[in-house]
Amino acid sequence: MEPYEKIRQAREAKGWSQDFLAKQVGISQPAIKKIEDGSTAHSKFLPRIAALLGLDIADLDEGLARIQTGPMPERAPRIVSGVDFAVHASAQGGPGEIVMDANPIEYMARPGPLAHVRGAYGVYVTGTSMEPEFRQGDIALVNPHLPIVNDEAYIFYAEQPGSARATIKWLRRQTPDKWLATQHNPPPGNAKDFTLNRKDWQWAHRVIGKYARR
Repeated sequence: MEPYEKIRQAREAKGWSQDFLAKQVGISQPAIKKIEDGSTAHSKFLPRIAALLGLDIADLDEGLARIQTGPMPERAPRIVSGVDFAVHASAQGGPGEIVMDANPIEYMARPGPLAHVRGAYGVYVTGTSMEPEFRQGDIALVNPHLPIVNDEAYIFYAEQPGSARATIKWLRRQTPDKWLATQHNPPPGNAKDFTLNRKDWQWAHRVIGKYARR
């Protein structure tokens, strides 16, 4: 399999669009298209693409692999001293849902309110169900330790936090067995106000703010 085919296959396996991958890399969608169709065989962005997609850079470009100053991480960029705030990618899941990648795709300086919060993290927003509060490409800033109170935004998880199905919604109130949630811009056929069964959606992490998309 050619290197560009491996890139396309790995991207599609994650459920990412070319545009989404391009935004994570910091280049344009046409640039990703040229890499994936083989028009651009040697790109300086291949190491970052490999890290994001969990590929071995040696399988994409042996020359770049030889000049790497250190080992490439398996799935995410290396943490730089003082820059340890993990940011996770997400992909579109079911209507109004996301699938969050458990492995950070990048690290950045910690936001002030989360400077000393162990386990705090960011998530790239996918989908439009919470627009205009959270737009696609924004980074939701999450404190997983805050108590659950009404009238705040949360990431609800249907599986262990950080590993699979999730959804960003506004919590109106809660009962012992349900989350009563709101989405600002519901997908076609979905209601603005709805409930999540707490037996299925067991975890709720509070979103304290965002970084607007770049």
